[in-house]
Amino acid sequence: MSEDILTVEGLQKRYGGVVAVDGLDMQIVRGEITGLIGPNGAGKTTTFNLLSGFDRPDGGRIQYDGVDLQARMAPSRTERWIWGGATALLVGTGATIAALTSLGTGAVGGTVAWGIGAILGFAAYRGYSNVRQRRSPERNRRPQLLARDGLVRTFQITRELTEMTTLENLMLAPMTQSGENLLNAWIRRRKVEQEEEEIRSKAEAMLELVQLDHLSDEQAGNLSGGQRKLLELGRVLMLDPEVILLDEPVAGVNPTLTQKLIELIRDLRDQGYTFCIVEHDMEVIMTLSDRIIVMADGKKLTEGPPDVIRDDEAVIEAYLGDA
Repeated sequence: MSEDILTVEGLQKRYGGVVAVDGLDMQIVRGEITGLIGPNGAGKTTTFNLLSGFDRPDGGRIQYDGVDLQARMAPSRTERWIWGGATALLVGTGATIAALTSLGTGAVGGTVAWGIGAILGFAAYRGYSNVRQRRSPERNRRPQLLARDGLVRTFQITRELTEMTTLENLMLAPMTQSGENLLNAWIRRRKVEQEEEEIRSKAEAMLELVQLDHLSDEQAGNLSGGQRKLLELGRVLMLDPEVILLDEPVAGVNPTLTQKLIELIRDLRDQGYTFCIVEHDMEVIMTLSDRIIVMADGKKLTEGPPDVIRDDEAVIEAYLGDA
């Protein structure tokens, strides 16, 4: 039985007076390749930005693996207490210094001043946090947490680190590496070295998978457009994702590398990965997709298998007829 891993209900997004996404309903099925197509201005890129947490919807909701997307990006209770405690400590310390300096009070007076400062600081933080969570348009917009949970994306214009090698680009991808903590680098050096070796081995295997192993020591900025697409896909796979959102994966890619990308995506689908792909190359999307969702004017026009979509008159009129 199919299982929806991404569910979109009544999704809405406006930019000023422009409605980019207007009540969109769609599902991404686990273990499938879903194509997302439509004419320019249909809302595909905005939908991708919403699905990946880069933008916050104005209405509707998105569920990833049964959990609301905004809830996944919200600060945890531990984070709130840490932030609150840090704010209280800073304000309290400042109050103590001010009290001891200007008032000349003793230790007891300083302690009282510190306590009052800490209480006021924590209260100020909580009040600011509540207002920010309720009012800010950036509320809960932390896509890195979604990536950590297995929902990742690529971009139409690749974002590799051009002055680092292809191997280094992949090794940088895994999150929460022990070596990122300065204290670990000093007192847990052996663990850091062991973890780095494991990441290196995984990155080398990933370069072989995306057929860039012969370029492991090449700076990413020297790669061709198609090779950069392969590198970005490899970097995404270093995160052990469940769902991969691909934005124009073959745009500007030569036919040989396009075929490599198609074969790689199919192989990954067969291994259990889930894909949603925005692509303007109709031949690629029809060949690659298990199911296609067609958007027009910010809404879902229709959906179905490629052979049905190919002959749908509404799709031909709205999109294919413009090609």
